[in-house]
Amino acid sequence: MSSRNLKMMRELPFELVVEILTRVPVKDLLRFRCVCKSWRSLFKEERFWRQHMTHAPTRIVSFGWEDTLHGRFSENEMKMILEEVKINVGDDIAWLTDATAVVGHAHGLLCLYFQGNVFGLWNPSLRELRTIHPPHLYTWYEMGFGYDPSSQDYKLVLVLKTQGEGSRSSQALVLSLKSGAYRMIDCLCLENFDMVHSTTAGTRVGEIIYWQVWGDNLKVTEKLLSFDLVSETFNLCPRPRPSNRGIGFPRLIAGLRGGGGLSTVGVDDMSSSGGLIVWSAQHDAAGRIKSWSKICSLSLAFLEISTGCPRIDNIFLASAMTYAGLLLALVTFGGEEKKLLSYNLEDKSLTLVETSVSLSICGFLRTYVETLFPVPIPDWNP
Repeated sequence: MSSRNLKMMRELPFELVVEILTRVPVKDLLRFRCVCKSWRSLFKEERFWRQHMTHAPTRIVSFGWEDTLHGRFSENEMKMILEEVKINVGDDIAWLTDATAVVGHAHGLLCLYFQGNVFGLWNPSLRELRTIHPPHLYTWYEMGFGYDPSSQDYKLVLVLKTQGEGSRSSQALVLSLKSGAYRMIDCLCLENFDMVHSTTAGTRVGEIIYWQVWGDNLKVTEKLLSFDLVSETFNLCPRPRPSNRGIGFPRLIAGLRGGGGLSTVGVDDMSSSGGLIVWSAQHDAAGRIKSWSKICSLSLAFLEISTGCPRIDNIFLASAMTYAGLLLALVTFGGEEKKLLSYNLEDKSLTLVETSVSLSICGFLRTYVETLFPVPIPDWNP
């Protein structure tokens, strides 16, 4: 910042200076900490972090084999700009494998899963990483991450695998990452269902995390498992009635419509009427799911015309997310070529998105917000 600009800032009311600074990118704020003591103190206040977060840009992150990509999306140019970023894991680079995945995100903090029962909290904007070793080694089915506003703490949830042939999940380990507390929570509603151990983590909508549950032979059921981060209770809730001809596992995503509710994106029957199908949930005042409605079905003919891929005979949905009111879907056609699609739910148009890197190295896509929220250091040790 030039001396002239700095002088102008000092002449402005401090409240206006704060309002201006909340719109400055994180990388510049880190440099501005040296401007004066009042700014340095301001950047340490949680109130400023929250105010800054309301103006901060949303970024995209993708994990591949020992590669981490993050970037921005330009809806005007229909282009995704990705750049490679190395996670600072010190000397233990062996943690970064094809199993590295994003468990969830809150306040710009990404909860990561590494191999060897190791987790981490990462702020890509601050380039801060703290590793998390759960206090006990458990075999677990599913994982989730979120923020509990009542305790002002971040929570990591692991749905545990009960030992023994034919046994079902009945407990979960909940770790509070600021306080260092951990406890076992009953999950009795799962006794008649199965979970699938997967690095595709639960989907958080507000203060509730959702997972899919399965019946015999890994068939999709009409139920979802939910966990309330505040009350720390598990429940089963309805999901869209699965098609008997459905292909692959549908993706749960958040924020598809104005209310930011839960949605599913999946691949329907690959006949002339099949393709990508999207459902949206209606939530009650408490955030519970009341019902579902189908909001769009993208037929094979529509996809062939829009993507320029003639005679599509196979679709695999690798990833789906929302960004700036758009549905972004990373799909593979014919078992080979990957394409990133952008679907506008308002004008019902579908567009191919260009990228700065090959889509072949893109894994599951996630979004996060650039923030100044620091990574909390757990108080407990392995």
